[in-house]
Amino acid sequence: MNEAKRLTVLEIETKKFRRRLRGYDPVAVDAFLQEVAAHYEEVLTENHQLREELIGLREEVQRYRTLENTLKESLVLAQKSADETRANAHREAELIMREARLQADQVRREAEARVQQLMREIESLEARKRAVILELRALLLAHLQALEPIEVDIQHAAAESPTEQAQEQVQQV
Repeated sequence: MNEAKRLTVLEIETKKFRRRLRGYDPVAVDAFLQEVAAHYEEVLTENHQLREELIGLREEVQRYRTLENTLKESLVLAQKSADETRANAHREAELIMREARLQADQVRREAEARVQQLMREIESLEARKRAVILELRALLLAHLQALEPIEVDIQHAAAESPTEQAQEQVQQV
């Protein structure tokens, strides 16, 4: 736009035309009206452009507000999601800890039961060992008792001749 001298409302209202015989100078009035019309046309054009720019700016502001609201909602949802994820993680950790404690208790109980079973087996084996030792002792004593008469005979025969003794032993065998 030209930065030519712009008319103000006051200038239009206070404009004085020279008088001629039959009134105002028609050339001066026509020139002024053309100047007013040109300025008025510029004002209308500028007004129209400014309105379009205003509409565009309002639409852009609305888009930014919508974007802002969307971002706010996204942040709220992200925070809520993070809070839920954190809470779920805590619940899951608690559940895992509870399950681990239960499993540890189960393993401990099974280990204690196994220890008790092994202790009973050890006691049983020790009892069997004592019984076998007693049986062997009894068997050995029985064999010793069975060998005593032979020993007496051998001692008695030793007093006799060694050849006779050898012969008797061979015959007994």
